[in-house]
Amino acid sequence: MSVRYCGVVSVCIYSYIFPTFRVFHLELKLKCLLVCWSRCVVGVLLGCFSIAVHALEESSSHKRLSVHFHQTLAKPIPQLESKLEALLSIASNDEEKAWLIYRWVTHHFKHDARLARQVGDPERHSLEALHRLGGGSCAVYANVTHRLMEMAGLQVKTIYGLVKGGPATAVRHGKAVNHVWNAVNINGVWKVVDSTWGAGFVGQQGFKSEHSDLFFLLSPERAVLSHYDQADELGYQRALAVNQTLFSKLPENALYAAAVGLDPKSILDAARRSSNFSLVLTFDLPPNALRVVSAPANGVLERRVQRFVIDSSLFEELMVVQGKSWVPLKKEGKVHSVSLVPKLGELLVMGRRPKQLEFEALLGYDVK
Repeated sequence: MSVRYCGVVSVCIYSYIFPTFRVFHLELKLKCLLVCWSRCVVGVLLGCFSIAVHALEESSSHKRLSVHFHQTLAKPIPQLESKLEALLSIASNDEEKAWLIYRWVTHHFKHDARLARQVGDPERHSLEALHRLGGGSCAVYANVTHRLMEMAGLQVKTIYGLVKGGPATAVRHGKAVNHVWNAVNINGVWKVVDSTWGAGFVGQQGFKSEHSDLFFLLSPERAVLSHYDQADELGYQRALAVNQTLFSKLPENALYAAAVGLDPKSILDAARRSSNFSLVLTFDLPPNALRVVSAPANGVLERRVQRFVIDSSLFEELMVVQGKSWVPLKKEGKVHSVSLVPKLGELLVMGRRPKQLEFEALLGYDVK
């Protein structure tokens, strides 16, 4: 027997668009599953979907940067320019510079509608004044990120466009807009940086600070799943054949699905093929917990042969679960695979870590 429930995360997106300022709250309904059987106890709470860190988080290089970041912020350095210089003193390349600035912005600023109205257009304020206020809209986050990265000698852009979860709230220079973000050039490649989304989310109790590296240096393939720029300044949409119609068909959790291993191109292809696209359910997993080599991106399966191939060193055993039926995936090295014809109802791909009895839900489907 399975129990399904929904958690609701409220993500606040602010847009200051000349000459008006508008605010709206986006609720991302992220489904979670808890399955318990007599053969094992599944005690994994799959709550609000939050991927807190990028793969970089676990590296020794990142730990070094993180320690330096907290030590620098703890020092009484009054001048903003001096603080930036101290912060970047440890950086050995442009990516490290960009991350330290991204981390500073996501740490210091908070989503605040009152402050957003007070600030209005952030261009009218000095960087010191914005830092002193410490909050506002996505326009503030993007503006501060842009200025700091420029001061660090990085190539950076500010992009006005659309993100998943809500309609356009205004038009700027002929473009439909509901959000503002940045792009930074690292080693000749432009990548998306969204410090607003990386700072946390707005829930029922207000803003909750929760740093996430998921929105730092998004690759083109991942960026088009959540961010759409009508002018296509970076050329992502043209390169991946993503127009506004296809973008509107993509589910709100498409980026999160890619973050836990689903191939972004397979998500785009599935959305192109289906007039009523429903993405496979994904769950709260550690960064790089698995890589989906082959599995349906569509969350609704037909009763014909389906193949699952998953690369994971985290999970020792993988199963396809339907009712009381548990079908193991064949394991060769880190790769788990199986081909089967599913039965009607709910289908879960579940994994068990070494030395644990519990199985965690990895992918969820409905079989029609």
